[in-house]
Amino acid sequence: MFGFAKKKKQKKRSVALCLGGGGARGFAHIGAVKAFEEAGLLFDTVAGTSVGSLVGALYAAGVKSEVMTRYAESMSMRNVHNGIVIAPNDPMKIGRIVTELIGVKDIASLKIPFAAVAVDLVQAKQAVLTEGNASVAVAASCAVPVLYRPVVVGGRHLCDGGLMNNIPADVCRMLGADSVVTVDVNPSRGSGTSGTGLIDIAKATFQIMMSNSSTEGLRLSDVIIAPDTGKFSSTSKNGWQEMIELGYNAAKEKINEIKRLFEQ
Repeated sequence: MFGFAKKKKQKKRSVALCLGGGGARGFAHIGAVKAFEEAGLLFDTVAGTSVGSLVGALYAAGVKSEVMTRYAESMSMRNVHNGIVIAPNDPMKIGRIVTELIGVKDIASLKIPFAAVAVDLVQAKQAVLTEGNASVAVAASCAVPVLYRPVVVGGRHLCDGGLMNNIPADVCRMLGADSVVTVDVNPSRGSGTSGTGLIDIAKATFQIMMSNSSTEGLRLSDVIIAPDTGKFSSTSKNGWQEMIELGYNAAKEKINEIKRLFEQ
């Protein structure tokens, strides 16, 4: 009697969600999350930079898009930044959003493995935060230089991860992902300025840096969702509902492509 060797069960491929930076344009991330929920897609890993880390932390904690939308409706941008540029704001104003929605949580306790990407100003290196207080990690990842003070964590002075890695698809790969789905809420980044004022120059400089720090991440992504948010400001809530809708529609268009990644 011949025996037959049992087939070795293949390990399921890991599919990660990468959420890029973009300031207030990050409302579009919420729409993308809604589309994923409707399709029954649950990612294995999440990595985010700046506002992508904010929505990413909430998603990793199990917060539904409906809850995010209700919070977005009630929030005021003044609670995030007081509008005064000459004195940097406290980035924990952003971190408090996380605390208010999920409580005080360590990243390691979230339902889905999560990484927030920041930059260590002292070492001039990328900082990938996969442990510690989730709200602090998000605050660090969102701390745009000049607008916010750096966040001091373990002797490191951390600021917005978009300076080096605005689309952290490589971080998803580092965390073991086989495939990466990226939501890029600021595909029109990189525009210059004809203005000569301090704000105009600073804004254009940061946009150019974001463009440069996004190239590699886009290259390493298997599916890219890129809602056209070009007409919206990265610092204003105006149009937030439309941005959510744009993110939703852009993600819906790519659902079949994403499903195929899960089926491989």
